[in-house]
Amino acid sequence: MKSLLFNFLSDIKRNYKTLIAAFLIAAVFWIVVSIQVFPTIETEVAGIAIQTKPTDFMTQNNLEIVGELNELANVRIEGKRFDISGLKADDFTAEIDLSSVRSAGTYDLPLNISPKSDFDCTILDQEPFSVSVTVDEIISKEFEIEGTAPDISLPEGYYAGDITASPEKLTITGSASIVDKITRVEARSGFHGDLVESHQTNSEIIIYGENGSRILADELKLSTENVTVDIPIYREKELPLNIVINYPENFDIGSLKYEIQPSSIIVAAPDSLIDNLSKLDIGTIDLSDIGLNKTYFTIPLPEGYKNLSGNNSVTVEWKTENYGTLSIPVTTENISIINAPDNYDVSLTTKNINFTVVGPSDVLAGISGNDFIVNIDLLGVSLREGSQDVTVSAQLKGENQTCWIFGEYKATIKASQKDNS
Repeated sequence: MKSLLFNFLSDIKRNYKTLIAAFLIAAVFWIVVSIQVFPTIETEVAGIAIQTKPTDFMTQNNLEIVGELNELANVRIEGKRFDISGLKADDFTAEIDLSSVRSAGTYDLPLNISPKSDFDCTILDQEPFSVSVTVDEIISKEFEIEGTAPDISLPEGYYAGDITASPEKLTITGSASIVDKITRVEARSGFHGDLVESHQTNSEIIIYGENGSRILADELKLSTENVTVDIPIYREKELPLNIVINYPENFDIGSLKYEIQPSSIIVAAPDSLIDNLSKLDIGTIDLSDIGLNKTYFTIPLPEGYKNLSGNNSVTVEWKTENYGTLSIPVTTENISIINAPDNYDVSLTTKNINFTVVGPSDVLAGISGNDFIVNIDLLGVSLREGSQDVTVSAQLKGENQTCWIFGEYKATIKASQKDNS
């Protein structure tokens, strides 16, 4: 037995070239026979991903396919064995024909399957031949965000200002049939409980449609999911209103009665400084500007403060039931020019000035031109050659005056420069 095996191996060793040649000839013969006897074969390729490519018309008109295309395509092909035997799903494209899409809706559209490269094969069958797709019009709109904090509470003496959202606007993208129904967007603070100082919180974004119904955001795309709510908290206090009257030292300010309407307002302040205020000065008025008519002021407040009463103006009613006005002339003899520069000669061109005096009627009856102190003060006045008008200051003589001069007055003077020679 050993000798036979030894002889066989020796023959192979001596004739290995012949054996190799015989093997190659047999392989070639088998290939030729295979090609001649089986020139083509059929095979199936499964699991081809279905693709969509929007047409130019769809892009221009905001039309998009909505929903997931989870379906896979299969094909049965025919071709030569060496061309198709190794083909896989990645070697084919399955594309939906969207050329007939012209508006939103549901379509049953043809599916075109073809090899990615120039394979020599024939598609005998495919599954599916068509695919159902839903096309929608996708639009984007910008909405103002309304900040709310429904679950906060405020202790006595505190006030919540305008609650705002940051950012102030939100862009929502989605189906036109949904986006067009949105009426408002709310950013609702999640804070619960008392607040005594301004606070910033995270929020829940709530989208509302017609009649206050909620719209779920599952099918919508928001420009941001992070919106904060700013809750400004103010200290609240009622402050009496006050006016400041500029008057001469000899005037009895206690004799001038008046009533401010409204007499007080409720002020909200962003800090505790308001606790140190006992009144609110709303303006200053000169005694010479007070007549028998009412006087009006606007209510000034520092930046950040709020007037919760809603009164933006104040009326000052002067209690002048028994008061009157009288025009009294004052002649040149009772008008003094003071602080005239040394290099000018100054004379008064105006011969008399009629002053309007306001006061109790019984007191007015006893006033004459001799009861006035009238000055023309040239300190700080730029004099020039010739005539010019200058301001006149005047007041009544005596202490504890109850009458005053109403209005502003001017007089004409003539100036000539002195000859220094």
